Amino acid sequence: MKPEVAYFLVSVCLVLCLSQHSLAAPVSGKKMLSGISICITNCAQCHDLVGDIFDHRQCSRDCVKRKGLQLPDCTNPMSIKEYLNLKVPMNPE
Repeated sequence: MKPEVAYFLVSVCLVLCLSQHSLAAPVSGKKMLSGISICITNCAQCHDLVGDIFDHRQCSRDCVKRKGLQLPDCTNPMSIKEYLNLKVPMNPE
């Protein structure tokens, strides 16, 4: 085998190995905390927009549990449906 071909094959193997390693690397602590804080902020904004029918406390707990990977989107009802409490009693007049 020619040296150029061997060098090319070794380079390709090295690139593939390094790319696999970078894909498997864990998320850094700062990125995780940033994601959690953004998620909790979104929970608070959803509570401000939707009102008391939105359970922002459970939303915040889930942000921590899910490490901020699933962000609630207040404009997407499917994203926040698990936090909507539609059985809130109405104020009698």
